[in-house]
Amino acid sequence: MLSVASINQYYSGSHILRDVTLKLAQGEITALTGRNGVGKTTLLRCVMGYLPLASGTIAFDGAPIDTFTTEQRARSGMAIVPQGRMIFPRLTVEENLALALVSRRDGQRRIPDEVYEWFPVLADMRHRRGGDLSGGQQQQLAIGRALVQQPSLLLLDEPCEGIQPSIVQEIGVTLKRLNRELGLTILIVEQNLNFLRAV
Repeated sequence: MLSVASINQYYSGSHILRDVTLKLAQGEITALTGRNGVGKTTLLRCVMGYLPLASGTIAFDGAPIDTFTTEQRARSGMAIVPQGRMIFPRLTVEENLALALVSRRDGQRRIPDEVYEWFPVLADMRHRRGGDLSGGQQQQLAIGRALVQQPSLLLLDEPCEGIQPSIVQEIGVTLKRLNRELGLTILIVEQNLNFLRAV
């Protein structure tokens, strides 16, 4: 499904990614872990097209996407839950979710009911502003927003960061369910090894 071949990336003079090669098969859950500063987030940013590649190639569903914009990658079936969640604090839960509808391949302009089934807390708080939610609720919102896009590949960057253990566990259960029921391919960048083992 995703093939990253010999990619390199630099920040100023620092060589961050060195000939990184990675392959994800359809329906896999894959973990990428390591200490801070080794390039995990940079890799995800390259895969989503936030950063151009210095060299190497990326293919998705068997087709090269090196020249695709981030928006084109989203419409092709990729979604990311960024580190820090990056929700819009002044928009309601419902408005945050609705923003992702523009990336749906089927043109649907209604938030799928399944998102509220996967994360019931979002249904209860749909009219509350994102900034009023707890960290765990914001993370569920960020994942829900990605799922609105109807992705076949979900990238998560440090989904456990700053979240209480009970919510971390709930997120893990939901990710396994999404993988099992939808066949969703998932790449998780995370340092919480207990969470990774559980998922």
